[in-house]
Amino acid sequence: MFKVSFVSCMLLLTGVLFAACSHTEAGDPNVGIVEKVLMLQFNGPDKKIMDLLQNLDYAKVVDGKQINEEFDKYVTEVYGDYFTEDYLVPFFQTSGLIYPTAAEFSRYKLNLKDTVVKQTEKDSNRYTFTATVGYLKDGEKEKTADVSGVVLFSTKEKGKIGKFEYGEDNGLSKEIFSGE
Repeated sequence: MFKVSFVSCMLLLTGVLFAACSHTEAGDPNVGIVEKVLMLQFNGPDKKIMDLLQNLDYAKVVDGKQINEEFDKYVTEVYGDYFTEDYLVPFFQTSGLIYPTAAEFSRYKLNLKDTVVKQTEKDSNRYTFTATVGYLKDGEKEKTADVSGVVLFSTKEKGKIGKFEYGEDNGLSKEIFSGE
């Protein structure tokens, strides 16, 4: 009798944990997409992206324009599932490299601690987020900052981000850009 009760209890507990962990995904997959992008942005910096950016062997000039096919390929592999085809490149040209490159050059490690993603009531494709980011430099105590922003999902490509903008970061960029 005890074994049956114990097994039943464990199965019930497993089911509850599974349901709790998958609640975000089942409730609104767009929330999960924003969380995945924030994880990619704020856990690192990504050593492969940094190598592809810094190593001149990957870059070539075509028609007066610098091209890095390996970087483009890697970014598409890692981020391509989350962004529209038309917005992936602009994301990295405008804001997708700000925090990872600043952290890399200033020797900070970034660690995503928590995320809060909410769909706005007014626009069904608009989401706001707050990411609590830990940042640490060798030999120092870890600090945290809340980074907020807005994400617009495409109305043409379901489940794809059409715009991703950072807003207030409570001094994170200032701190990691200064390198102090």
